[in-house]
Amino acid sequence: MRQSCVLWCAMLLSLVLTVATATADEVRMKNGDRLTGTIVRLEGSLLYLRAPYAHDTLAISWEAVDCLVSGNSLPVAVGDNRFVIGTISCPESGIALIEESPSSPPVPTPLTQVRAINPSTYSGLFSLGGSFNSGNTNANAVSASARFKVKKQRHRFTVDGRYNYGETNGRTAISNSSASFKYDLFTGEKLYGYAQSLTEHDRFADLNLRTTEGLGVGYQLFESKQFSLFVEGGASYLLEDFSGSEDRQDATGRWSLGIDWEVVPGRLTFFHRQEGFYSIIAGSTVLHAEQGLRIPLFENLYANFEADYRFNSAPAAGTRKSDLNLILGITYQYAYW
Repeated sequence: MRQSCVLWCAMLLSLVLTVATATADEVRMKNGDRLTGTIVRLEGSLLYLRAPYAHDTLAISWEAVDCLVSGNSLPVAVGDNRFVIGTISCPESGIALIEESPSSPPVPTPLTQVRAINPSTYSGLFSLGGSFNSGNTNANAVSASARFKVKKQRHRFTVDGRYNYGETNGRTAISNSSASFKYDLFTGEKLYGYAQSLTEHDRFADLNLRTTEGLGVGYQLFESKQFSLFVEGGASYLLEDFSGSEDRQDATGRWSLGIDWEVVPGRLTFFHRQEGFYSIIAGSTVLHAEQGLRIPLFENLYANFEADYRFNSAPAAGTRKSDLNLILGITYQYAYW
């Protein structure tokens, strides 16, 4: 009985080790080193590998890679926007053998022709902040925002929302919100076309509703966890519904810029985003800009210092052209790279 138990335990351990070995990925380097783990993706000139012996995801120079072996099927971008999904083996130096299915012949591909592996990323953040004062003046304010972005092969979707509310001596002093959606279609590695929609409300700017919808082109100069930069330009249709002023609608030009930069890796991140609309007929400008710093506190939790600026060169009667909102809060951020 004891021998039978030992035999079954040995067989079970052997099976577990076999499965673990079969599903592990391997990166073979030109210098002879071999790294095991899970292939996350290939982006630009870097191959990302998640290894159990490393605290962070390893970023490996693609030029230094000699061959790959994957235990599971991976989507691979080959040549000019051609995608193959299959397991990768290493028949010889500098060649990736991609097997889509047992019934189809494997596709031998030089590593120089592999543009991307598992080209899918997603990221998101949720921020909550505000200010509270008591004494001669009782003023309270809260700000909440969220952003979610996912990219799969040539497609990228971005959803953004923001809400600000504040009271002074028991009376509402701040009340505004916005929501946006944007779809990007990449025609190359960096160039893409986009479709965007933005909805805004601001009670104290006399704005019941502002909507903009448009099309344009963008260029992703850089995109990584450490540094991301894009610029966009296009045309949009703007509609403004005011409470006490005449409504407006117009064709506008649109521009946008976004930067995320780990100034000190793992310690300090700077971010800036702006979106502007120029009314062709009225000659007026609407601008939104948010910028600030994030400092990591614990794992995915950050301290957030932010300044939001909004400008309208032709505001409703009796309202100011600009608003500045300073926010101190906490941000939860996650990303799959």
